[in-house]
Amino acid sequence: MRRILYFIFIGLALQFVSMGVKAQKTIVEEGLTYYVDKKEAFEAATLQHKYVFLFWGSVACSRCKTVKKNLASASLRSLLDDNYILWYSDVNEYERDAPEVVDYLSAVPTPYVPYPALCIIDTSDITKAYSLVWGQALAVYQLYEMLNNHVANEDVSDYKGLSRAYISQHNLVVQSNVANEEISVYAVTGSLVDKFRKTEQTRTRDASSYPPGILIVTGSSGWTRKVIAAK
Repeated sequence: MRRILYFIFIGLALQFVSMGVKAQKTIVEEGLTYYVDKKEAFEAATLQHKYVFLFWGSVACSRCKTVKKNLASASLRSLLDDNYILWYSDVNEYERDAPEVVDYLSAVPTPYVPYPALCIIDTSDITKAYSLVWGQALAVYQLYEMLNNHVANEDVSDYKGLSRAYISQHNLVVQSNVANEEISVYAVTGSLVDKFRKTEQTRTRDASSYPPGILIVTGSSGWTRKVIAAK
């Protein structure tokens, strides 16, 4: 009986240790959960059919803290939760040329300190970064442009792959192969935010009054895109 109790105790102890180790492989920053283990991040992204969002930075970096706060804003949080698995890589553990991150950070200039660096990685091609921004110039506009260029032009529906819509510095940019069409902008709740006519293949529209968060842009020729409006 003592032997049985002993093995039960050992089994429970090992289980608690295992749970503790697993818990250490994620961190919570500004309410967002980041994987700190690359393998686990990619496994989670593959299982959930999401992209990996790499944040390469330092806990002592004031720019990094500011960007983390921007990521946790109400207008981005749901977007990140729906589309990405967050992976935090600390510069003190993984330098720019470390094998774990070098493929994604190869475009980052040296010898300057460029962090934080952010990039989007497709798990179907883990050696390439879809998009990359870095350094002191990594303001909230750059962050929104990065996500707009990815999520907004992923899919809702397309018109022969020739339509694009994104918001850059409070301007909505709409491009399509149909010069004359009506453009509508909706909130995710379905309420109409804006409507206008595009008489050329590319039209820029003031979006400063748009509500923050994810918006749906549709063209009367039959395409639909997501965009992300900043505060």
